[in-house]
Amino acid sequence: MALIVCLVYFVAFTYLFFKYLKVEEVPAKLKLNGETVELKFTGQEYVIILLVTTGLMGLLPLLALHLALAEVICVLLLLKAPNSPVWSFPIKLFFMFIAWAAIGLFYTPSVSFGVRMLLKYLYPPLIALAASAVVDNILVFLKSGIWTRFVAFISFFAVRYIPMQGIIFAGVFWNRAALTTNYAVWVIFSLALYSMGIDKKKNLLWALFFILPCLLWVFRTNIFETSVALAAFFFIKYRMKSLPLVVGMAALALCALFYIPSVKSKMYFRPDEVTMTDFLTGNVDESNVNTSGRNEMWKKVTPFYEEHPLTGSGTGRVQKFFYTEIIGFGRGGQLHNDLLLMKCDNGLIGLGLFLASYLAILFHCVKIYHKSQDEWTKVCALTAGASLFGMLVTLYSDNTVSYSLATLGIPWAFYGMALGIYRREQIENLS
Repeated sequence: MALIVCLVYFVAFTYLFFKYLKVEEVPAKLKLNGETVELKFTGQEYVIILLVTTGLMGLLPLLALHLALAEVICVLLLLKAPNSPVWSFPIKLFFMFIAWAAIGLFYTPSVSFGVRMLLKYLYPPLIALAASAVVDNILVFLKSGIWTRFVAFISFFAVRYIPMQGIIFAGVFWNRAALTTNYAVWVIFSLALYSMGIDKKKNLLWALFFILPCLLWVFRTNIFETSVALAAFFFIKYRMKSLPLVVGMAALALCALFYIPSVKSKMYFRPDEVTMTDFLTGNVDESNVNTSGRNEMWKKVTPFYEEHPLTGSGTGRVQKFFYTEIIGFGRGGQLHNDLLLMKCDNGLIGLGLFLASYLAILFHCVKIYHKSQDEWTKVCALTAGASLFGMLVTLYSDNTVSYSLATLGIPWAFYGMALGIYRREQIENLS
C-alpha cells in the first residue's frame, strides 16, 4: 500500500517540477499581517519553493529515487538559471569536503556504498547553489517557509494522530526523528518573523507549537538541537552581547533533562541515582546511561578510524559494515552518529572540513545579518544560520545526513536564498 501511495506522490512531484521548469510566470498570493499580497514568481522560483516544500515528504519506499529527482532538478535549475550561482567561502569549503570524500572512493572496500554517501552529501550544497542562482526575491523565501511550515504541521499529526493515515500518507512523511529535527527550523523561522513584527501572535504560537514535539516524543537530541538553534538565533542577532542568552538556553536544556521525568527516565536506566551535580561533575556511571544501543554500535566501528586516523577507511566503509558484515543487532541499520561515520570513513581531514564549513556558514550569516541594510535579508540569513547550526548538533547522535531532503537541505536552501538576495541588494546599492 505504501509503495502505491508514494508512487502517486512521486509521479505528481515529477510532473510539477518539470511543468514549472518550463513556465515563465506563476501567479500566487501571500498573506502577511492580515493583508493579502498578489504576486508572480518565475517558474524556476516556484520549483525552488516546491523542492523545499516536498522535502518533508520522504516517500520512504522510493527514497533513493526522490533524492535523485531532487538533485537532477537542482542541476537543471543551475543550467537554466538567470544568474550564476554564488560560490561563497562556506560552499567552497563544503565542496572541498565532498572532493575529499570522493578521493575516499579510491580506498574504500565498497564503491557502491561510497557513491551513496556522496549523493547524500551532495544535495544540501546543490540546492543552496540552485537557490542562490534563481532566487533574489525575499517573497520566495517567505512563500517556501510558510508553505513548508504548514506541511510540517500536517506531518506532526499524520505520522501518529490522524485516523486512517495509512491510506492517505502511507510512507509519505519521514519518521518522527527526522521530522522533529526539521521542526527546529520552523521554531527559528517563526521567531524570525515575530522579531520583524509579522503576525506576532500567530508566529509566537507557531514557534511554541514546534518546540513541543521534541518534549512530547522525548527526543533528547532534538531538545539540544532546539536549544542550540535558539542560542545561535541570539548569537547572530546580538553577537557577543548574546552570551547571557546563550548560557540561558544551555541551562534550559539541562533543566529539561533533569526536571522533565519522561526525559530523565529515557536518559538513564536508573534515573533516581543521577543528579544534575553528578552530570556536571562527570560523576555518572556509564552503565547507567541509556544510549538506545548506540554506544555498542559506536564501539564496533571505531577500528575503522583508529587504523587510519587522518584519512579514515574509505567513503562508505561504515555503511558496508552495517549492511553486509555485522551480524545480529544493527544489521541493515544506521550508526546514529554522522560525525563518527565521517571520522571512520574520511578521517580527521574529512570531519574537519565538514565542521569548518558549517562554522563558516554560521559566521557568514552573522556577517550578512549585520552588513545588510535590508531587514528581510537579515531574516533570511538569521533563519538559515541559526537552524543549520542547531541541526549540526543532531549529527552527534543521529543519521541526519540520511534525512537531508527534510533536514539539512531546507536550511541550506534558505542559505542559498540569502546569498542570492544579498547579492541583489549589493548590486542595487552600487547602482
